Amino acid sequence: MELKEKDNLKNSVYEGVLAHVFTTLTTGVFLTGFALYLGMDEFMIGLLGAMPFMVAVFQVPASHLMEKRGGRKKVWFWSSAIARVTWLPVLIAALLPISPASLKILIVLCLILFSCACNSVSSVSWLSLMSDLVPEDIRGRFFGIRNMLCSAAGMMALVLFGNSLDYLKSHFQEGLALGFSIIFASAVFSGVWSLRFLRRVAEPQGKKTVANGSFRENAFLPLKDANFRRFVLFAFAWNFSVHFAAPFFTLFFLRDMGYSYTFVAALNMTAALADLLGMRLWGGVSDKVRNKPIIRLGTLVTAFIPLAWMLVTPQSRAFPIFINTVAGLFWAGINLCMNNMLLQVSPKENKALYLSAYNTIAGLGVAVSPVIAGAVLKSLAGSNTSFLSWKLLPIHLIFFVSATGRFLSRNIFRNVRETEESETGQLARIFASVRELNIADGVNHLFHPFIEFARNGRRK
Repeated sequence: MELKEKDNLKNSVYEGVLAHVFTTLTTGVFLTGFALYLGMDEFMIGLLGAMPFMVAVFQVPASHLMEKRGGRKKVWFWSSAIARVTWLPVLIAALLPISPASLKILIVLCLILFSCACNSVSSVSWLSLMSDLVPEDIRGRFFGIRNMLCSAAGMMALVLFGNSLDYLKSHFQEGLALGFSIIFASAVFSGVWSLRFLRRVAEPQGKKTVANGSFRENAFLPLKDANFRRFVLFAFAWNFSVHFAAPFFTLFFLRDMGYSYTFVAALNMTAALADLLGMRLWGGVSDKVRNKPIIRLGTLVTAFIPLAWMLVTPQSRAFPIFINTVAGLFWAGINLCMNNMLLQVSPKENKALYLSAYNTIAGLGVAVSPVIAGAVLKSLAGSNTSFLSWKLLPIHLIFFVSATGRFLSRNIFRNVRETEESETGQLARIFASVRELNIADGVNHLFHPFIEFARNGRRK
């Protein structure tokens, strides 16, 4: 591997770490807490959860232009910059004494939607560029290490800012306003800082485009591929099922269980730590067995997660930590291998068109399901019931539907094919052959993530 290529990979990791801190501080527990602070109801929280995926449709024209004219790095840079800086107006609008409150909420929602639209365009340009930047034979290890470092940074941000928000809330009259100001300002700072490393990533020569048709012809080109269609259909069904519940877990923690921001941040930290270890594990395994066996195992385990949350009570502490640890470990494999498999089932020619088609259709499932779930929750507000001594909350219905959908959507994935496909049994044999985890090697990879790539380059 050439020195320039290693520098590109190194800078992409640094950019990813800082960008992930921005994402951590503007989503999840902090975004839900911010929504509750502004007085948003369940439907609006569901809408917030759907926004990043409602705007995936903007990827289609963006990918069409990139395939025709190039300039993926420029699209990546400017869309990322605008998406991150937009959070300053979000913060200003939230702090201004705008009346009525519904108008303030509308302004905030519109600004967040605009940021999500820019971020969506950024993601398809980034993924298209990285597919050419990272050699296929080290793709699993590279993204495993990159995602591991991103998880570590996100975990530290969760702990630091989660504790800070609880402290400010309890010691100052306007502590939440001050806390969210610090959080979102820090998010913008981290996001803008990441652009410095983004600029250092050299854009590789894109593959020659073979589709010279109109915008409409190019938009539907990926759907002519039967295997790609099956993969997209699975992603749609899986995402619909997962995100029917995903935006409401934090609401469940903060409102229904009465957990503090510190404890919710600790829950997310355990998931992030498990994700960090999982990326180290799954990255190497995926290079040996490919992606399909890992996705099948991960989706089976995580299908049970919503059902497990139905058993949690306000007094529970150890059980929620256990649930999030298991979820983080297997979600690491799903997220890593879904991206890798997407790159594999998409041809080298017109890759941006395939990526945008995937994100648009798969994102549609995410965009629709939280809105439906939010409307259901709002209509069932206050209708708690009991079964024996078990208190059933409206949100438990959302969790049950999500789990059911996850199990059903797994059947679609059986028919998806990948190059050099391995059986799930081979995955079990690899785990059986593992005697121990080399901790020293893990730390070495953590702090020197490019040593392995350099070694790989010298072997060629």
